[in-house]
Amino acid sequence: MGGLRREVRGDGGAGSLRIGVVGLGYWGPNLVRNLAEGQAFEVSHLCDLRSHALEMVSRRYPGIPCTMNFEEMLEDESLDAVAIATPVSTHFSLSMAALNAGKHVFVEKPLAASSQQVVQLTKAADESGLVLMPGHTFLYSPAVTTIKGLIDDGELGEIYFISSSRVNLGLHQPDVSVVWDLGPHDFSILRYWLDALPAEISAVSRSCLLPEVPDVSFINLRYPSGTVAHVELSWLAPSKLRRTAIVGSEKMVVYDDSSSEPVRIFDSGARIPDPETFGEYQLSYRTGDIVSPRIEATEPLSLELADFANSILEGTTPASSAAVGLDVVRTIEAVDRSLADGGIPVGVEGAESAALSETLQAQIQPFKAADASDSETLPTPGDSLGTAILGGGPAGLTAAYILGRRGRPGAVFEADGTVGGIAKTIEFNGFRFDLGGHRFFTKLQPVERLWEEMLGEEFLTRPRLSRIYYDGKYFDYPITAKDVVARLGLWESTRCALSYLWASRHRNDEAHTFEDWVTTRFGRRLYEAFFRSYTEKVWGIPGSQIRSLWAAQRIRNFSLGRAILTILGFGRDNVTTLIEEFKYPRLGPGQMWEAFAEDVRDRSISVHLKQRCVAIKHADNRVKSIVLQHNGDTEEHAVDSIVSSIPLSELLLNLDPPAPAQVQAAAQALRYRDLVLVALMTSEPEPFPDNWIYLHDPGTRAGRVQNYGVWSEGMVAPGTTCLGVEYFCFVGDEIWNMTDEQAVELAKGELARIGLIDPAKVTDGVKVLVPKAYPMYDSAYEEAVETIRGYLERFENLETCGRNGLHRYNNQDHSMWTAILATLNIIDGASHDVWSVNTEADYLEEGELVEALLEFSAADAGPVERVA
Repeated sequence: MGGLRREVRGDGGAGSLRIGVVGLGYWGPNLVRNLAEGQAFEVSHLCDLRSHALEMVSRRYPGIPCTMNFEEMLEDESLDAVAIATPVSTHFSLSMAALNAGKHVFVEKPLAASSQQVVQLTKAADESGLVLMPGHTFLYSPAVTTIKGLIDDGELGEIYFISSSRVNLGLHQPDVSVVWDLGPHDFSILRYWLDALPAEISAVSRSCLLPEVPDVSFINLRYPSGTVAHVELSWLAPSKLRRTAIVGSEKMVVYDDSSSEPVRIFDSGARIPDPETFGEYQLSYRTGDIVSPRIEATEPLSLELADFANSILEGTTPASSAAVGLDVVRTIEAVDRSLADGGIPVGVEGAESAALSETLQAQIQPFKAADASDSETLPTPGDSLGTAILGGGPAGLTAAYILGRRGRPGAVFEADGTVGGIAKTIEFNGFRFDLGGHRFFTKLQPVERLWEEMLGEEFLTRPRLSRIYYDGKYFDYPITAKDVVARLGLWESTRCALSYLWASRHRNDEAHTFEDWVTTRFGRRLYEAFFRSYTEKVWGIPGSQIRSLWAAQRIRNFSLGRAILTILGFGRDNVTTLIEEFKYPRLGPGQMWEAFAEDVRDRSISVHLKQRCVAIKHADNRVKSIVLQHNGDTEEHAVDSIVSSIPLSELLLNLDPPAPAQVQAAAQALRYRDLVLVALMTSEPEPFPDNWIYLHDPGTRAGRVQNYGVWSEGMVAPGTTCLGVEYFCFVGDEIWNMTDEQAVELAKGELARIGLIDPAKVTDGVKVLVPKAYPMYDSAYEEAVETIRGYLERFENLETCGRNGLHRYNNQDHSMWTAILATLNIIDGASHDVWSVNTEADYLEEGELVEALLEFSAADAGPVERVA
């Protein structure tokens, strides 16, 4: 490819490449997001001819200069590369101009509008020593590379045929057909899997809506090996479908890009047994197991851009090279020739010499780019890194803090790009917001002192004010007698009282579900009025399917029910009340955990971001090593021990060798409730005075709304505020799949309907997805956790802690407490019961217990012999 330039002119950090993104329509914003989130590039320019497109993207990335003049952007000598996501008809002219200006070029598929143009661009790039890379993203898909491995290993046998459907409703392109728009995906995948171009192609199509622009096409491809393929492409389909079937002589595979199990391997097929006599040929059919291999959830586009950076910095040939781009365009041109000739089979130019080189075969793997977010070094793979802490949330960082205070070696590995887990702070256009409202309140004074030590004056004392919206009315929370009677009415209040009296005479102490637990203590009427709607909104399942353990853990001595009963005259006078104030970091909860991360780094515990543990190797009841994935690359490290706060199910399924089948089944049975938070920025400085409002109203889809300006003035711009509208859901639900614009409109409309905001004063908004926000206490929970816990107890040097690590709905202080106990079990050889934390009987003694464990120094620390 010629002598590549190695210099990096940008000033965005060590090894950073300055890149401009051209075209901000459908795909361009995805490029901007991935480039901005990675560390290999600094996005230095946004370019589009449409001012509104520039405005939309620049609102999310306000610090990036915008321009409508492409030539002016190219004049910037500090610009290293250009990413082009414009209509196909413009690819050649824009790419050639960028190459002539000495810029590396990434251009969305297809590379150009003709093979002749591709040849010219390739020649210009080679002569200038520049990288020219088309965006064939599926070459970086973990599912696609997994299937490639199955084919190359011979597991599928001879490939008989491949059938693919790539259809959806829209989007019609005015300058190219559906073949040029969707076809490059399938043609590049087939090129990769079969290591060849088709010998001949035939196709039929129809232009249903736009004259001379085919929007549906059926394409048949025959390969030199005998394999045949069929590709269906359409912009006119009732639903989106991305499904490919690969049928081999030994096994079959279904690849569904929209499924949670994208690759399914079928041990199925048919054979002709050897006949004993002439003419006795009878087919023998075999239907065996169906296996869904684990596919890493790595975004292919991030791997593709990492490969682009690697090619610039290291001079390597990208997997999605200009040569691959040329083969794809030649395949499309063959389809066009067949269509022009009435669908007759035609040959493909270059098919006779299309086999992929061994060098390119090796290149089509996940890639690792220089990443400044993980500048801390790790030991060489053969050396132990000490205790590996999996997860950089409150539990993981507390474990690291204890390790550091004891002077023990270790490292934190967090899959996200920031620390804090669900307790991190999100920043958007000058606003900060919290993912769920994380109050800092604890009965454990040493934990509170630790918080104070970390933040000092940045740790604010905030007044608490909250209400409940129910049946079109707002109730104060904590509840007052005057408010309840006035808003529920005397008749409804009386019915609640009578319902309680009846329940108290028929109490069932063996309640197994949330519904039974509440109704047997507070009465059916209170359950229906205050508990049912909100609880089922939070969990997405009926109260009869939620285990009573959640109620016992979360409601405890104080509850909404007890407060109302006291008001009605049935409760004790000394019932516990809600706290009237709490602590909160000035810049949100993430400020606390960033301070923790800085502290543990000072104690020689390294913190590594964007590092996901994908395997835990063990033998003889001890963990031996972990396999980490970073930008698609993997590396194994020996460990002395592990403290894990990652989801319990993920931990179990990462074990190598795998856990027994029944334990894996238990891990897969654990469920999580997910969260969509819609942040609304409004010019009203205080649309309502509450920190948060619970939305018990079943007609409102949102479950809770936070007012971040009341949490801390440091979270918002002066004279404005930011509201967090929380939607509890499952991944794949309607709200999860909404665009930012749709989600913002929904949230704005709901808050306006219940009188909380003036929608005309909402100036901006953004949607944030929070997977696995809450561990679920469903009907399978207790048995599954007991099975997993029993299996994990055999490991001498593996401890779990935290909310997801125990699959237990703990607050921050208890997550920290479990981490302290787990870490002491590792370093002291103690046997503290981490699973018993946050039980009513233990809670009052925990202050003294934590006091004893935290008041030590690394110099004189010795084993804690007894802590309970």
